[in-house]
Amino acid sequence: MYPFYPIGYGPTGPTGPAVTGATGPTGATGATGLAGAVGATGATGPTGPTGPTGPTGPTGPTGATGDAGAVGATGPTGATGAVGPTGSTGPTGATGDAGAVGATGATGETGATGATGETGATGETGPTGETGPAATINIGTVTTGDPGTDAQVTNSGTENDAIFDFVIPRGEPGGGGTPEVLATVDSTGQPTTANTALTFNDTPLISGTSITHTAGSADINITQTGIYQATFHGTAAVNAGTTIPATLTARLLLNGTPVPGATATHTFSSSNEVATVAFDIPFRVDPAPATIQVVPEQDGFTLNDAALTVTRLGDAS
Repeated sequence: MYPFYPIGYGPTGPTGPAVTGATGPTGATGATGLAGAVGATGATGPTGPTGPTGPTGPTGPTGATGDAGAVGATGPTGATGAVGPTGSTGPTGATGDAGAVGATGATGETGATGATGETGATGETGPTGETGPAATINIGTVTTGDPGTDAQVTNSGTENDAIFDFVIPRGEPGGGGTPEVLATVDSTGQPTTANTALTFNDTPLISGTSITHTAGSADINITQTGIYQATFHGTAAVNAGTTIPATLTARLLLNGTPVPGATATHTFSSSNEVATVAFDIPFRVDPAPATIQVVPEQDGFTLNDAALTVTRLGDAS
């Protein structure tokens, strides 16, 4: 039987001790003190002290892995480490594209001259050179030589402006004293035709009657037996289309037969080459009359300033 107190004046019942359960399973709650009789509402009593913390319970199972967090900002670059040892050489890679051509270097010193190589094949004929200046032929001096000496014809000018000087031996005493000589020339450019005699368009000197010529003819006619001297020269050039190297030969013919030694020959190694062809030879005429001619043996050339002088030296012994 509880004591009776007037309403509103009964004492507050004692607070039961607070007991904290162990961590993990919850500790048992301390027993609640017996409630006092409901009396008048009294003031709330002070909170009792917190009980001691119970022991930590066992670690629970690991929870599921959470979502990855956002990538953090890049940190500063660390210091460069020491250079490691050189590795072994790897296989050679594929050849890359050729680089741009570099600037030309300075010319080096000239090396020693090598041995002469074999002669190469003859090249094609070059273009025909420009036509040279027109040639002229004039008679210079005519001198009388001693009896029995050779007649002479010399050019005191140039190949293009010829001036012929003659030395004509006089006859033996009692022989009449009139020299027998004929000089004939051709100032035009005369293309050669194989085995066809050259023509001469002018006869600037005729002395005596033993040797005659008609201007524009190829024939020099001899009407008297004896020993004669023939002097010939001309300037030869190569015609366009003539294969190089090429040889030109001109011969003196007596009644259609070559006179021994009366031959002018030149071999051209260039299509632009110009050369003088000439001979000077004595020959016998027996029987008479007879005809002499200058005959080129090849086509493909042009003879300029051709000149032929024929002198009777005397009777044949």
